[in-house]
Amino acid sequence: MSAETEAYRRLIDIGRALSAESDLDQLLESILREAKRLTNADAGSLYLVSGESLCFAVILNDSLNLYQGGVAGSQIDLPDLPLYLNDSSPNTDNVATRAIHSGEVIYVSNVYSEQDRQHTDEPKRYDRMTGYQSRSFLTVPMFSHSGEPLGVIQLLNARNEDGSDGDFAVEVQPLVESLASLASVALENRQLLDEQLRLKGLLEQQVDERTNELQSALDKLSEAHRILQDLTTIDAVTGIRNRQYFDDYIDKEWKRAVRQHYPITVLMLDIDHFKAVNDTWGHLAGDQCLATIARLQSSYFKRPSDVLARYGGEEFVAVLPYCEYEGAMQLAEEIRAAVEALVIQVDGYEIRVTISIGVGTVIPREGVGIRDLLARADEALYASKHTGRNRVRGIHLT
Repeated sequence: MSAETEAYRRLIDIGRALSAESDLDQLLESILREAKRLTNADAGSLYLVSGESLCFAVILNDSLNLYQGGVAGSQIDLPDLPLYLNDSSPNTDNVATRAIHSGEVIYVSNVYSEQDRQHTDEPKRYDRMTGYQSRSFLTVPMFSHSGEPLGVIQLLNARNEDGSDGDFAVEVQPLVESLASLASVALENRQLLDEQLRLKGLLEQQVDERTNELQSALDKLSEAHRILQDLTTIDAVTGIRNRQYFDDYIDKEWKRAVRQHYPITVLMLDIDHFKAVNDTWGHLAGDQCLATIARLQSSYFKRPSDVLARYGGEEFVAVLPYCEYEGAMQLAEEIRAAVEALVIQVDGYEIRVTISIGVGTVIPREGVGIRDLLARADEALYASKHTGRNRVRGIHLT
């Protein structure tokens, strides 16, 4: 197999390796190292187009053991090369930028010779910055499939087999051009993939932001619904729950008590002679009286499961899950005594009222329903009214 055939087979392997490389820095270094290997160059640079400049992406110099990019040696940073001059004309003062504008491979055998003296400014500047002695240059531009400039591969100082300075062999130029084409495809694919990943990340970010916005809107809607629900289940006069809420709550609590077999107690509370309050001090005073008594009663129902509601007119109702009959009777008596001792101030007047309370307790079972419990509590309330008011009566369903 000829050396040329072996070189092109090597290029095929290089192309596969470059296509499989996912890390851009590693890809760029691999491109430059393969170019140096193909040409037996001592040093090399790989530039990438960024805006209107050529930026040094990777520099490898075996003689000085320095690098930019790469993985070994001493770090060096070199300035970017402007593609255009101040008057917006193409910058052709530099070998690398000239290759981009011309689209051609530029070979310089000796930058310090009389023949190639037009190339001396750039190598001298590079040599002053690095302490290197440039001689031969092989500069190959890279372009995308659509013809957009991607960058430049520049190789310096070809070496003979004995390590002495030499010229870049004529046959290596097409190899480097082929490598540049492979590198261009790999770079363009990498850039397309990076752009896809960027767009994917942006899309995911937008989806997350939209999801968060939607969740926030749902939370606000849920909160608004809860507030609306509260408003529709709160009695406007007393500020406690209304009859609708009580009916829904005791229905759910009853079903739970049936499953778990625990007692439920209901208190019916009615203000005695409340019509006289309205007739004597007016309905506004009556409303204030209702609100004050509701607040006092609420202070006695401290468990989360206890619910006090306005049942209608001057009548209140409370449901107490897990509350036995004896404990309920004692609590009812404390509430009755507290109301009796209460002095309600309305427009400079002192209003005193009493309440009558009926207590009903039952452990839900077959043949006994909510209506039965409410009816027994109402019977007990009627008994407390009928026996003189301002007292507590109870019925324990067995």
